[in-house]
Amino acid sequence: MKIFFSFILLLSLTFNFYTFSYSQNNSVVPNNVKSEKDLAPTNPLYQLRVTNIVRGDETDNNENSLFFDIFIYHTNLFDSGPFEYAAGQFYLNFNPGIANGGTLSYSIVPNSSDFTNPDAIPVNPTIAGGQLRLERNVNLDPGEGPIISTVFPGTKIVKMKLSTTAPAISANQMDLSWLISNINQQYSEVYAFVDSVSTIVTGDGTFFIDTTETPLPVELSGFTSNVSGNEVMLNWSTSSETNNYGFDIERSLINTEWNKIGFVSGNGTSSSINNYLFEDKNLNSGKYKYRLRQVDYNGNYEYYNLTNEVVIGTPDKFSLKQNYPNPFNPSTKIEFDIPSDGFVSMKLYDINGREVKSLINEFRYSGYHTFEFNADGLSSGVYYYILNSGDFRSSKKLILVK
Repeated sequence: MKIFFSFILLLSLTFNFYTFSYSQNNSVVPNNVKSEKDLAPTNPLYQLRVTNIVRGDETDNNENSLFFDIFIYHTNLFDSGPFEYAAGQFYLNFNPGIANGGTLSYSIVPNSSDFTNPDAIPVNPTIAGGQLRLERNVNLDPGEGPIISTVFPGTKIVKMKLSTTAPAISANQMDLSWLISNINQQYSEVYAFVDSVSTIVTGDGTFFIDTTETPLPVELSGFTSNVSGNEVMLNWSTSSETNNYGFDIERSLINTEWNKIGFVSGNGTSSSINNYLFEDKNLNSGKYKYRLRQVDYNGNYEYYNLTNEVVIGTPDKFSLKQNYPNPFNPSTKIEFDIPSDGFVSMKLYDINGREVKSLINEFRYSGYHTFEFNADGLSSGVYYYILNSGDFRSSKKLILVK
């Protein structure tokens, strides 16, 4: 008599304690089960896996479609013998927010299964609330079911396509998980022929989701920095974008908190290369870190860190810059560079050479400095500011217009 595996062998599995790596990502744990590990047999018969999660494929490159494969892999040939698949139904939980405001559809990619018998392929893909459903295939007789491969990743049951009527699918919201067991609900089940009888073997398998393969909304292909004096130019590129609202630029002094310093708009949905830049000016001497906070239109975000520290050194000579804005009312900024520590004096004079105000009169460390001058209380007119430090002396003209 042809036997693919027996109940005796299945029962004996509980006494074979060799090591097996088990993971069950995001699975639904029944109320009477203490943990996910309680769902795993000591020596599993098979592994069911969702894998190869991609946006677009060789037949459809649209940004509004997502594809993934469902594989079954025979993990226990030595103890159980060949595994003849009899039937299966496959239920997955997901986040409907992936629709990105559109209407979802769920379908089987034609001719995508490794099953040579088309009757073994599950049928009627549907969406019900937060579930993706594939119903049980038609009844097979012993000998008609496919023999499941013992070579990883196993036998592909089917490739699935999930699409939205919106311009782009929000892939990072997918949140797939197997629905294995739940009270008063249908759930994923696998059947195999045991002594020529189609028998449920769901409890003898493990269930995986390759979440590491879920596409990010933006594929960053480069993020670099260039320093010129006390200015930093950030450059980054994307090879593809989906639903990309834009990038918050954040900066931190080493060992301090992050602060948002700017925003650059994204290109929405794009399959071409896009280049971005942001200039961070008037920095003091020190070491800085930068990161991008990429934000989708739906509010989801992802961080991208600049790998290197940015060092702003000290200037090699004295310099006094023109104030900006100029003319101004009532505030303006004055920048100056000093190459060495020392006493600094900056005074404001009117057009007749009379001293109006002392702006700076203190010790300053070497570096790049910015002074913000508020001219409240002064009348409109032309003024001069003069910087003195050591042997250095320089003046510039400013115009106050009220």
